[in-house]
Amino acid sequence: MLERWKIRNKITDVAVSWPCKGAGEKETTVGTDLVKFRSMALTLALVLALPGSLVLAQPAPPVDDNVEPNVVPNIERATDANGDAQGFGPNMVEVAGYRDPLIRLNRAVFAFNDVSYRYVLIPAARTYLNVTPDPVKKGIGNFFYNLRTPIYALNHLFQGKPDQTARDLGRFLVNTTVGIAGIFDPAESWLDMERQVTSAGDTMARYGVGYGAYLVLPFIGSSNLRNAGGMLLEMPLNSIEYLLDNPESTAVRVFDNFQLYAPVIQSYTDITAESEDPYIFMRNLHIQGIQRDAAYAAQERAEAE
Repeated sequence: MLERWKIRNKITDVAVSWPCKGAGEKETTVGTDLVKFRSMALTLALVLALPGSLVLAQPAPPVDDNVEPNVVPNIERATDANGDAQGFGPNMVEVAGYRDPLIRLNRAVFAFNDVSYRYVLIPAARTYLNVTPDPVKKGIGNFFYNLRTPIYALNHLFQGKPDQTARDLGRFLVNTTVGIAGIFDPAESWLDMERQVTSAGDTMARYGVGYGAYLVLPFIGSSNLRNAGGMLLEMPLNSIEYLLDNPESTAVRVFDNFQLYAPVIQSYTDITAESEDPYIFMRNLHIQGIQRDAAYAAQERAEAE
């Protein structure tokens, strides 16, 4: 329950989607992609088969008063250069109601995720972070980020950012060669080529596709129909698919997402501890993350004009 934060996000980055992202990554959506993507594809396909109006339009005006005060974590910088979790700098934000058409399905999956996080993923994350030396964790994170870089480059191209696409490809070339298959990151340390994380969900948002409806995915956590569709689109673009056969490729992808969100998933219990209804809290947090990212994107486009 942690994405892009784009960590990016992205507890969501954003959201939990845990907008969250890897070391040095710029987020947008926080969920924990600790799921076997192929086995999830059928579930997502069935969900995405819901009425198209859910995907192509934003939700109807708020009518749900079942809300509570929220804080939005600063997931853009959820981890430091060594992959260690930093404190989320929370900010109080205005809360609005939200019509939740998938609430029954979402609550059932949320309950499953809650047990999975508390008794499986969080203990596993603690063990991984405590046992694995920092240089090894950093190298693993760099390696997997490098494998995802071509996906970021393609999305930046479709978003009308050719300069960033060129930087992404430059990073990939330098780190794959000089950085020894991406284990090291000379592109950033020597050439100041910073990481810029994005996703197919961001690309669709760039062209006016609404997020549709809030959706809780198994293990991943908070998401929405747009981002779920984006994950399906990106599945065949992942380099791991062409380097390994099943079941090895699935196992590697699961570990990739595990190591990516291990530094932040431990914050789940702290974030939900004081909430009377953790589901509502996490849902609000995710929706606020979407609204925030939309505002940032609009400001970015305005400054570019």
